[in-house]
Amino acid sequence: MAVTSTALTQAQHNPFELREFFGYHCPSDRVKDIDMQYLKPWIAFLGILGWVTIATAADDQATPEEVVAKVRAAAGYIATEGEAGLSLFDDARSDYVWKDSYVFVWDCAADEVVAHPVPANRRLKISTISDITGKALGPPLCAAAKRPQGGWVEYSWPRTVHAAGTKDLEYTGEPARKVTYMFSVDGQPYQVGAGIIDETHTLEQLDALLPK
Repeated sequence: MAVTSTALTQAQHNPFELREFFGYHCPSDRVKDIDMQYLKPWIAFLGILGWVTIATAADDQATPEEVVAKVRAAAGYIATEGEAGLSLFDDARSDYVWKDSYVFVWDCAADEVVAHPVPANRRLKISTISDITGKALGPPLCAAAKRPQGGWVEYSWPRTVHAAGTKDLEYTGEPARKVTYMFSVDGQPYQVGAGIIDETHTLEQLDALLPK
C-alpha cells in the first residue's frame, strides 16, 4: 500500500492501528515499542522529502531582485547591440529565460512586441494586449518603463513552460497575479520587461527594491 504522511501521523497516535497499517501482528503490550521502531525511519524520510520539495519549489521561483537584474542586463545588451540583438530574447534557451521568468522586449512607440519567448506574442500590437479581467496592459507597462528607475505593474497572466522539442515557451494553467518590472533601453526605442507570479509583494514594496 502507498505510505502517506497523513496515514503515518494517524497511526503514530494510535499504536493499535499500526499493526494493520504495516500488515503485521504482535501482542498488544509490544505494539508501541515495535511499531515506533518501525515508524521512525518513515517519519524521518517523509520529513526530509518535505523539506527537499519545499526547497526545490523555492529554487524554481525567480525573485524580484533577479527580475530587476535580468531586465537591467538585457537593457544594457540591447543598448549595445540594437535591433540586431533582439532575436536573443525570442530564444527560450538563452540566459534571459530562467526559473519561472523570462525577459521580453516592446517598442511602445511602434505599438509592437518586438521579442518574446512565447511565439504567439511576437509582433503583436501592444494596444491589443489585455489580461483575463480585460485590463489593457500597454498603457501601464509603457508608463512604468518611462520612470527613471523603471517600475512594476500587476495583472493576471498564465505561467509558462518549455514547449517540448522547441526553443520556445508556451502558456499553461489558469492566470494568476503577475508583477512585471519594465525598464527603458538607453539610446534605443525599446522597453524591456520580466515578471513573476506573486501573491505577496505589493507594488510599493517592489518599487522600494529598485536601485536609486
